[in-house]
Amino acid sequence: METKGRFLVNTEGASSFMELATTETGGKAFLGDAEQYDSQVGPDITAAHITLRDAANKVAALVEDPTRTEVQKHEAAAILAERTVAQLAKSKAAIETRAENLYNTGLTQAQMHFAPSADRGALDSEIRAYIREQAGKGEGLMKIRQAMEDKAVAAVVFHSPSFLLDIAPENHTKLRFEATERHVPAAYKMMTDSVALRELPAKYDKTISAVRGSFYLPTVAAQASKRVQV
Repeated sequence: METKGRFLVNTEGASSFMELATTETGGKAFLGDAEQYDSQVGPDITAAHITLRDAANKVAALVEDPTRTEVQKHEAAAILAERTVAQLAKSKAAIETRAENLYNTGLTQAQMHFAPSADRGALDSEIRAYIREQAGKGEGLMKIRQAMEDKAVAAVVFHSPSFLLDIAPENHTKLRFEATERHVPAAYKMMTDSVALRELPAKYDKTISAVRGSFYLPTVAAQASKRVQV
C-alpha cells in the first residue's frame, strides 16, 4: 500500500522504518542501546546509530532536492544505503567478535577456578555420589543448589559431565551458570554480557535489510546506468 510521505520509498513499512531511523529511539530499537551493553562495543554501536540517523536524514532531504531528477535521487540514496550497510556490517562484526571473546574469557576463568585436583579425588567422588542421590528426588535440585554454596560442591557440579551426576543436560547447564555466578562473579558477568551481545547481530541483519528496502527503489536507481555521457 502506497502512502505519501517525505521519503523516496513511500510504502507504509518503509516510511515507518525511515521515520524511526531518524530518531534516537529508533536507533536504540534497531541497533541496541550502547549504554546497556559491554562498554568495549559502545563505540561500535554508537557509530552504527550515527551512520543510520545521518543517512536517513539525507535520504529525506533528497526528496526536496531541486538539483536532482528522480533517478538521480534514488541513485544517490543507493550510495547512502551501501555506506550505511557497510558501517552496520562492521559494527555487527565487532559485536560478534567481542561476544565470543567475552564468553571464552569468562569460561576460561571459571574452568580455572573450578579445575579438579588430584588431591581432592576421593572427596569429589563422594560429592558426585551425593549429587546423584539427590538428583533422583523431588526436591533434589533445590538441595544441590544449597550444597553448591560450598565451593567444593560447586566445582564438582561445574567440571563433571552431566551423565556422571545423573542430571539432565539442560539442568546441568543451569547449575554450572549458577555455580559460576556464586563463586566467580566476574567470569559470570562476562558470560552474561556475551549472551546479551549475541542477541544484537540479528537486529543488525534486520536493519541492513530494511535499509536496502527503504532508502531507495532499485528499479529507479538502476536507470542511472542508461545515462548518456556527453
